[in-house]
Amino acid sequence: MMGNNAFDIKNLNVNLGNFKLTDINFSVQKGTIMGFIGRNGAGKTTLIKTITDIIRNYSGEILFDGNHMDGNEETIKQNIGVVYDSLIYPQIMNAKSIVKMLSPFYDHFDMEKWSNLMKRFNLNENMKLSNYSKGMQVKFSISMALSYNPQILILDEPTAGLDPEARADILDLLLEFMQDEEKSIFFSTHITSDLDKIADYITLIDNGKIMFSTEKEELLDKYALVHIEKAAMTENLKQVITGIKETAFGYEGLCSSKNLLNDLKGIKIARPSIEDIMIYRGGLHDK
Repeated sequence: MMGNNAFDIKNLNVNLGNFKLTDINFSVQKGTIMGFIGRNGAGKTTLIKTITDIIRNYSGEILFDGNHMDGNEETIKQNIGVVYDSLIYPQIMNAKSIVKMLSPFYDHFDMEKWSNLMKRFNLNENMKLSNYSKGMQVKFSISMALSYNPQILILDEPTAGLDPEARADILDLLLEFMQDEEKSIFFSTHITSDLDKIADYITLIDNGKIMFSTEKEELLDKYALVHIEKAAMTENLKQVITGIKETAFGYEGLCSSKNLLNDLKGIKIARPSIEDIMIYRGGLHDK
């Protein structure tokens, strides 16, 4: 069964004892980039490990193009490229030996693409991965994931630890990957400015629960970032401002009822960034 979604998560529950994912429901459409955000410990990596079949003890459904992983594991895993937040390749081996060992397991592995990506990232294929920096290890992982031509990329903090130039290069690579409108990216990151640039959708997880999963532009249009002078704050304003924080100059927060703020003195509004949504996210799912 084929549809418009790269993958669907339905009523997913995971119980690890000290942490739970509860009633997770969302979909990633083909041809889109989904940004996945949340504070440390919110459940991002746990969810990614469940989606990618590392954590198997769960209830609910995970469907790839309408198909369950069970019974279709080989086919599905051929079509998913994954970059985890830590290196999964043996560090005692050099890059050339790793690709020689692993490439036969992928039907569509493109050795020329891999070689070009290694050159693009200035990575020495004869160097052991233990001698790569953290940033170089990330670049190697991305080179591997892209070289077997997956339909879905799942990325857990891929730009963490990279300098701005390297991050920009990776974002360019992701956009190149998306030239095929059937492909999709699920992109977990703390660097929300990257998502401001390339994401189509944003999903926020907090304490193992999905707070929202929506179009980025719709989300950013829904809320205004509000700056309120101390003298202008009223009890009525406190009722419509989400996540109020006091600053040296007054108060800041988010408001979804922008029309209520028109013509009020001592108030300035601006379009929020994804980082603003995260900072002031408390209560967003309730308003």
